[in-house]
Amino acid sequence: MEILSIQYLRGCAALLIVFYHLELQLQRVGYEGYWPHFLSAGVDIFFVISGFIMWITTANGMSALEFFRRRIVRVVPLYWLLTSVAVGILIAFPSVMQSGQFDRSHVLASYLFFPVVHPSLGIMVPVLVPGWTLNYEMFFYLIFGLGLFLPAILRLVAVSTILLGLAAIKSLTSVPPFTAIDFYASDRVLEFAFGTALGWLYVGGSKLSPTSAWVCFLFGAASIIFVGDSGMGSRGLLIGIPALLVVAGAVMIERSKGLPNFHSLHLLGNASYSLYLSHTMTLSMIGQLWRRLPLGLFPGSSLVFGCASLAFAIFFGLLIHRYIEMPMLRFGNLQMFSRNKAREF
Repeated sequence: MEILSIQYLRGCAALLIVFYHLELQLQRVGYEGYWPHFLSAGVDIFFVISGFIMWITTANGMSALEFFRRRIVRVVPLYWLLTSVAVGILIAFPSVMQSGQFDRSHVLASYLFFPVVHPSLGIMVPVLVPGWTLNYEMFFYLIFGLGLFLPAILRLVAVSTILLGLAAIKSLTSVPPFTAIDFYASDRVLEFAFGTALGWLYVGGSKLSPTSAWVCFLFGAASIIFVGDSGMGSRGLLIGIPALLVVAGAVMIERSKGLPNFHSLHLLGNASYSLYLSHTMTLSMIGQLWRRLPLGLFPGSSLVFGCASLAFAIFFGLLIHRYIEMPMLRFGNLQMFSRNKAREF
């Protein structure tokens, strides 16, 4: 069962993140004005959606092994491919990677979805920088998959308790900085718990009136805008709760009134993973090409550059989705089907 509102939110969240990362390239072409940092909330929306989707897709029963297999097929191949492209560029054309440096242990950790400090940036991100969120995702999948051994309500309690306990570690103890426990103890893991709780309510048939659903959605969006630039307090609460309200409002609007199928936004939602993983490389490529041309001398050049960068990021994201991600998914799902059929005989 496809939930249109989730697909739309995926597309919008990916666009928010592309816009957010566009700031760095704009600065490199001379832009020095304000930039809305609340756009980074696209990641928080993704985390809530992840918890929600994991719950509803396993609500009718799924083994832990099948769950892990599906998550690996969905997440790993494209990430490993684009990581390999980035590693290849680091080795062959190191000057092209403006913030990259080849380091064997860092590359290995990147493939294994394990957080370590980037050798150039000094923060805990992998070779393919947007993949830092996948380190959280894979950790959440591990916790959630093990929870599939439990009945539904116990799974909800166990998964939520573990995530809450992780988020509480930094508040209650002294955690060494730039370590795996420091990374996983981020209060952002609460957003996965918010999503699973929403999924539990959704599967249980919970509804809101159209008016209440819209109020929930709009209040969440407004809160993200007003709080997102502050940089103060708990990210998991100050942004995570508004992100939850946005997702909850959207799915309840669809449940109460339905939604029209906007083809372009639906397509963007389908391609959101490809767009998310590829956009930093695309933006960097367009930025480097732009700076080699005398285009920055014209009035309004920053605006033109921003629009062109966004257009190319979406274009390449759609291409990767259509010609790389989808064939990979079809092949992976076919392999899973073949193995399952073989076990029946």
